[in-house]
Amino acid sequence: MMSRSFKTEIPSGVRDLMPGEAWCKRELEREISDIFRAWGYQEVVTPAFEYFDVLKIGQRDEQLDLMYKFIDRQGRILALRPDMTTPIARLTASRQKRGPFPLRLFYIANVFSYEEPQAGRQREYYQAGVELIGSSNPEADAEVLALTVEVLKKIGLQNFKLSVGQIDIFNGLMEELEVAEEVKKEIKTTISNQNFVGVEEMLHNQKLPEKEIDKVMQIITLRGSRRELESIRPMLTSAKALKALDNLEEVFAVLTDYRLDRYVDLDLGLLRDFDYYTGLVFEGSALGLGFPICGGGRYDGLLGQFGLPCPATGFALGIERIMLALERQGHSRDFKNLDYIIEYENHRRLEAFDKAAQLRAEGHRVVTRDRRSGVQLNSEDSMFSDAKVITLD
Repeated sequence: MMSRSFKTEIPSGVRDLMPGEAWCKRELEREISDIFRAWGYQEVVTPAFEYFDVLKIGQRDEQLDLMYKFIDRQGRILALRPDMTTPIARLTASRQKRGPFPLRLFYIANVFSYEEPQAGRQREYYQAGVELIGSSNPEADAEVLALTVEVLKKIGLQNFKLSVGQIDIFNGLMEELEVAEEVKKEIKTTISNQNFVGVEEMLHNQKLPEKEIDKVMQIITLRGSRRELESIRPMLTSAKALKALDNLEEVFAVLTDYRLDRYVDLDLGLLRDFDYYTGLVFEGSALGLGFPICGGGRYDGLLGQFGLPCPATGFALGIERIMLALERQGHSRDFKNLDYIIEYENHRRLEAFDKAAQLRAEGHRVVTRDRRSGVQLNSEDSMFSDAKVITLD
């Protein structure tokens, strides 16, 4: 028999939101969705669970182990979505393959991953993001970056930075060195984990010339402003890496015209943790947090796996992480539950209900209370503290 205490517990990695928290979350999501719409993006909604064979596309092997999987009555393996990019790629290829392109789509949704719970990230967490599908131009990458900056600014976040990298600079380096595909994957994972000592050891294990190892390490640890890009151009010989470098230059030029380049720095050790990324990638961080608050990039090959070869780019914001960052920076959204409380005697109930309807039509939050109930209102309760009381005796 289930114990009484167990009946009130919830699984590790999920949480309840009380009225104030739920209100703050909804307000933040509303603000973000308004900004997305102002930039021409349209909302889509996808199922919380889909076929595992669909959702595993673009995921690394270690990420597959973190997915919530179950079997339906027909024996098919289903899974809870671990991100929103793959479901939207599937949706676009099946429901909007005729466009019109470029498509600008946005979402606000919960996603799931069996990770160790931590500050700002549970096993069920919420994301808000966009996908810009059908454009390979640097302007599309810059638009996604500019929109990210605009959202973070308008919701009140301060002291944040976006770090930008380019997957094909790394891919070009590996081609130059003729590194085997399996070794390349291991090196990529090690770089993604910011373990640069481990990367250097792996390169030495490949018996590469010391000069080549030094070059790789110098490039993947390069951080700073746009000006740093030209310092590595003489080191690159791969056409793929040079094209990626040109792409970064073009994106920074567009960001300058947005007047937002001061919010974006370079980080060539940034590769992100999804296999579907193919070009520019980025992450956002805020002062006082030890983890990213947002991230995204270009994924030109993902839709092709659903039968619709098409370039695309996008990003996602972690709602809980944004809320935590705002809280730590002292930006709280004032939660006001009620504007009016109408207390009435039984013979004036009709009048009380009419008055409440009038006030609600004007946009006020109102509750009514029959004075015969005997319930005493606590004026110190946050639910009632700011409410005006109308008494109908």
